[in-house]
Amino acid sequence: MQFWLPRDESKRIGHIAHVLFQNGLGYYLAKLNLRKKLPFIKRIKTDHFKEKELTPQILLKVFEDLGGSFVKLGQLLSLRPDLIPGNYCDELSKLQDKVRPFAGQEAVSIIEKELGKPLEKIFLEFDHTPVAAASMGQVHIAKLKDGKKVAVKVQRPGIERTVKIDIKLLYRIASMIKKRYGSKILDPVDIVREFERYTENELNYLKEAHHIDLFYKNFERSQTIIIPKVFWNYTTSKVLTMEYIPGKALTDMLKLTPSHKKAIIRDILMSEFEQIFSHGIFHADPHPGNFIIKKNGKIAMVDFGIIGRMDYVLKDNMTDLFISLVNADVDGVTNSAVRLGVASEDVDIQAVRRDLYGHLSEYYGASIDKIKISQALSDLITLFRKNNLRVLPNFVLLSKAMVTLEGMASRLDPKFDFVEFSRPYVKKLVRQRMDPRKAVDRARKKIGVLMQFAESIPRKTTTMLAELHDTDRDLRRIDRDISTLAVEMNRSSNRLTLGFLSGTLFIASTVLLPFQTVKVFGIPLLSFIGFMIALIVLIAIVVSMLGEKSNTSLQNSQQYER
Repeated sequence: MQFWLPRDESKRIGHIAHVLFQNGLGYYLAKLNLRKKLPFIKRIKTDHFKEKELTPQILLKVFEDLGGSFVKLGQLLSLRPDLIPGNYCDELSKLQDKVRPFAGQEAVSIIEKELGKPLEKIFLEFDHTPVAAASMGQVHIAKLKDGKKVAVKVQRPGIERTVKIDIKLLYRIASMIKKRYGSKILDPVDIVREFERYTENELNYLKEAHHIDLFYKNFERSQTIIIPKVFWNYTTSKVLTMEYIPGKALTDMLKLTPSHKKAIIRDILMSEFEQIFSHGIFHADPHPGNFIIKKNGKIAMVDFGIIGRMDYVLKDNMTDLFISLVNADVDGVTNSAVRLGVASEDVDIQAVRRDLYGHLSEYYGASIDKIKISQALSDLITLFRKNNLRVLPNFVLLSKAMVTLEGMASRLDPKFDFVEFSRPYVKKLVRQRMDPRKAVDRARKKIGVLMQFAESIPRKTTTMLAELHDTDRDLRRIDRDISTLAVEMNRSSNRLTLGFLSGTLFIASTVLLPFQTVKVFGIPLLSFIGFMIALIVLIAIVVSMLGEKSNTSLQNSQQYER
């Protein structure tokens, strides 16, 4: 690399170079000018620098070996089929964020520093051995002074510094990739920027606590779903204290009876539908490990680091899309899909519509009753990428959540029919659409948007007229300046011609001096006449220039007075 790096950054990028080399990706090291970061003995192994395809399996292994922020980056990319191909997303979804826990005493030190009290004044009991550990933090079980059992999530010491170093290096590597390969398909710098935003949220436990609080209020009266309560007096940006929910992770309960599995699938899917189509905020990573099953059959949702949000427009369009998908309405799917994509000026929307319609017609025609929602949504995102439509990140998160849910349902029950299960809910959505109160509510929102637009018309019109007036004034000024320039150029050309004529006469008169006999004031006649004409022309030019200078000064003075 051509820039100086601090010691810790240099050490980390050396580790990155080593991992790429060990996984047979020396070719990319050479292309990115990172070969020099390897020991000499490795640099001379030319066979390790031959071109090799970066398969999804190799990429997964690289992220696993690099660990830390790269595991988080891989997990984020697994949720974004709009950024990388679907087969890479599927492989990266296997990444497990499990690392060696840090010492319990270190966790105690962080808790005491963050909460400003000794541990014994905060908790009645505190288990120094964590029940779960990840790259960003770990969870300890404790009891508050009133006897309530809580889960205390403590941020890993020094993780902020590590993440900042990794992101800094990722930006540099992304810039090198962009410079080397361009950004026609995707911009690597944008991916790092998205990852930076994602990790900033995850490193601030207060943001996750607010997410949990929102879900807690939304499901407070639910008979099937439990959200842990946040204890705000014991929560900071590095310590998150929440209600402890006993039970088993869904991943450990694959041997349940078929009826129990169906009940779990039903409750999880209905809760996700409610989040998406009613609450407007949803759990964006609903994999089995994020659900805890209690003995009484209730289901607890955990880990709210990644959530999606639905504004009114996105929720409305997504509702239309979901209804159309389940009802195999190709026209409806096409229209909703086009509304969900953000097109630049050079995108041919009609071509996009034809492409979507042609693909979906063929897809539905094959087997309408066996349509897979996950496949349809993945195809939509692929078609968006193909046609250079920008996909809204929250729509991508929602699509990935639906894919994850359908995959989990199929794993619990191979005969599970997602579409058939969704039909009653779709009928409910359609009835809500037909409900006069809902129609009035939608109309009110649209009228509100229309009124805001109408209220902005006078201001925008005034601004536009002022800009038009300024433009007109500037155009008149430019026209006047061009006219002045034309006159000046005409004058200058005339002066140049007269000056050239005067110089020619002077030279000719000088040349003729020896060949004349008739003299005036001792100067040959023809030469005398030539000199006089040249002098008169020269005086005329000088007088003209002095007069113009005087007029210009007067105009500038008058303009200044105005």
